[in-house]
Amino acid sequence: MFSNPFTPIFGGKPDVFFGRDKILELFELAMFERGSDERLMFITGTRGFGKTALLEQMSIRAMKKRKVIDLGPDDTVEQFITELCGYDEVVKTVSPQANLNILGVGGGVSGGSISKAKHIGREKLQPLLLDFCSKNKQGLLVTIDEIQKVSLEDVSSICNAFQMASRKGYDIMFAAAGLPYSYDKIVQHTGCSYLRRSVHEEIGLFTWDEASDALNEMFSGIKGLQIDQSYLDEINKFSYGHPYIMQLLGYHLILCINENKPKARHTVSEVELKKAEQNTLLAYQHRALKPLLDEFSGQERKYLMKMSECLDSNRLTATSDIAKALGTTQNKLSKVRETLIAHGIIAAPERGKVMFCVPYLADYVKQEAVNSSVISVARQRGV
Repeated sequence: MFSNPFTPIFGGKPDVFFGRDKILELFELAMFERGSDERLMFITGTRGFGKTALLEQMSIRAMKKRKVIDLGPDDTVEQFITELCGYDEVVKTVSPQANLNILGVGGGVSGGSISKAKHIGREKLQPLLLDFCSKNKQGLLVTIDEIQKVSLEDVSSICNAFQMASRKGYDIMFAAAGLPYSYDKIVQHTGCSYLRRSVHEEIGLFTWDEASDALNEMFSGIKGLQIDQSYLDEINKFSYGHPYIMQLLGYHLILCINENKPKARHTVSEVELKKAEQNTLLAYQHRALKPLLDEFSGQERKYLMKMSECLDSNRLTATSDIAKALGTTQNKLSKVRETLIAHGIIAAPERGKVMFCVPYLADYVKQEAVNSSVISVARQRGV
């Protein structure tokens, strides 16, 4: 049996991280260079491209040198305040018979009864951050994952607090990750002008060489397992350099090998690789493509379906062909097109042309259309 280093987890920390070396090198440098632009980073990418994993790598590397506060998208300011001062320090600021006003809700509190106070309001974030920074000389990194889910009011409060901490000269760093559309939405908001200075890292598919280096590194670390370079090239081709598919295919390949109870030394066969590819595609469709399509409206899914049907030999589709297939005008479809582009699902590489950015999505939307047709007929016949 071979240990499986591949961990295809959506939104989680893989056991082995690969790629994004340039971004991490600049981040490491920024921890020592007070004037570095990378002290303020905004990472965007479509689901499965490794935003959360990259953010976690930054957090891990920074922990050796500074205080790190990792925040999620729910009750973000409340999380931040709790991390900055903790419940005990909040208690110390309140006299035994004080009246509190928590986010507009009044209430009396007696001594010993506020050990679990939840928030003290957004307006207190800035002084709490400044006080924290003044007492912690090693520096601070704050990360926020899935920032597109955080309310603009919370992001604005955090930006204002960071703006003041920066003005005071404190050693602070900030990194956020979100879906492609989140960047413009947030930086254009009046209260979030601080993030307009951030380095915007748009992460996507790995290049052939990046994926090749990662695959060679991963498989060379599996003791006793031999794999031909042509098979590594096949994995690279099959995955399109998509980080999640690479993890998923590697996981299923080791799973297929271990099912046959291999000896201590084993050479990967073509049969094992093909079986792993089939299992990977099914899992990827179920875990990634279906949830992705479910997020979009019926009109947006129809756009993708017609786009897939009109692909030319260069994997491009004319927007005029999509409009014709849908029996409407390009102008009426412009909002649908812009939504799909903003979410990183498609791109417009040429004037009047669009292309898919998510591997296997073009074929999957056709499959979904067939399934919908089958269901429709079955319902009509009363099956």
